[in-house]
Amino acid sequence: MLQIQNEKEYIKNLIGTIIEKCPRRQPTSEDELLSQKIMAEEFKKLNISTEFEQFTFNDNLYANIALHFGLSTAGTFVSGLLPGLALIMHGLAAGSYYAESTRKAYILRRILGFKPSQNLIATLPAKVEPKLRIVIMGHADAAFTGFLFSDFMIKIGSKPTLPILKWPLALATQTSAILTVFDSLRLLLGPFLTFPLRPLEYILTIPSLLAFALNIEMVVRDEIVPGANDNLTGTAALPILASRLFSKIPENVEIVFVITGCEEASLGGGDALARSKKDLWSKENTVIIGLDTLSNGDLHYVAVEGEIIHKPVPKWLKGILDEVIQSEDRFKKEVKGFDLFAGGTDVGAFFQHGWDGVCLINVDPKLGAPRHYHKPGDNLENLDMEKLMYSIDFAEKLIIKIIEKKG
Repeated sequence: MLQIQNEKEYIKNLIGTIIEKCPRRQPTSEDELLSQKIMAEEFKKLNISTEFEQFTFNDNLYANIALHFGLSTAGTFVSGLLPGLALIMHGLAAGSYYAESTRKAYILRRILGFKPSQNLIATLPAKVEPKLRIVIMGHADAAFTGFLFSDFMIKIGSKPTLPILKWPLALATQTSAILTVFDSLRLLLGPFLTFPLRPLEYILTIPSLLAFALNIEMVVRDEIVPGANDNLTGTAALPILASRLFSKIPENVEIVFVITGCEEASLGGGDALARSKKDLWSKENTVIIGLDTLSNGDLHYVAVEGEIIHKPVPKWLKGILDEVIQSEDRFKKEVKGFDLFAGGTDVGAFFQHGWDGVCLINVDPKLGAPRHYHKPGDNLENLDMEKLMYSIDFAEKLIIKIIEKKG
């Protein structure tokens, strides 16, 4: 295998090339595919075989959220006259969002249409029957921007005044479900007897109304950020890790590098990959490592994933993380867990299907997110290259430690 010599220059040039050639990497877009093709060529230069796996998904997370919680909001306003219709609207919004957050089904999202996308898979195969498989993931697509990702909103979301506000979309889903009870009472008792409940119904609708308003603003704005940190850092880190790990992995360990599509549309590529590999990758000997936003903050691992059903990092893997953190002073001073209060990473999709894993991210402690997160300023010029290389160093040590423990 060819070795990457000047890693910092390599990764900087690679990120710059992708941004220049693929400036609008919306999920399912031609630019998303082109960026993955560029990465396929990088793996081929390292003599690593690649393949594309096709899937379909929709192209806009924020349109999907606006659809769900706009429907729920409208349900409250029609409930006084049409409680049966409101019951369907509230129930469909809550049930559909719960189903897709837990990766059980996609219901309302399908109204928006599914389009072709793909995952790029590059494999360093084991020389013998693999005892351990480590899947390392980045994503090729970039995010929409809007008021939701202003510093003001991110700070509010990351430091809620009440614990119930920590998971905003879970709250909107739960209140939508509660509103079905009010709709049912109105069907049974009539509008006159249930009229005193209307103020409480409006209060319970506030989470859905806010979710609709904040997300429809981004749909109308229709602006995609450059995505240098989120997530070309995780994507461009994969060839460097391949170069570093090639001579260090035992013959019974397989390393799989994946660049997913549609992560920014709600983990579409991660979910598709988990489904396609459910009978091919043993859950007992496969570990998923996500790399997502490796710069512009302090390095963290995602301690809890899942918008509705919250899943923590497995205890055995947290033990390994703690060992790596304690192995060097530079890691002791910084690396710790972070609860992802909204959204998720591709690892979260694998969690819902029963795999073990963890995702590495950067978080600016003053913001509760990486600097320039989902903003037009997420460009090459604003990348902290030293922190990017630091994050790659930690990822390498984590992978090696997992191999030592489970290989």
